[in-house]
Amino acid sequence: MGSTYGFGGFGKIIGPLGLALIVGSSNIVTPQASIAMIGPAFIYLAGWYLLAGIVYYFFGIETKGCSIEYIDEELARPIGPRPATAT
Repeated sequence: MGSTYGFGGFGKIIGPLGLALIVGSSNIVTPQASIAMIGPAFIYLAGWYLLAGIVYYFFGIETKGCSIEYIDEELARPIGPRPATAT
């Protein structure tokens, strides 16, 4: 949970800063976006969303309804794709 919270805080900084750089604004605090920059901004956000999905696919496990022993066994396995639900 700690690393998730830390990555979320990192995203709170990188997301708006990246959007401000994409729209070409020199004012990072209150950037003024034009209509032409909406497309590249959405592509930027979609790239972060895709990266998060890839990380979850390779490193994430579903813990709902699982015992501590099962979660411990799953974390001890080599890194790779895992089943979506626990048995």
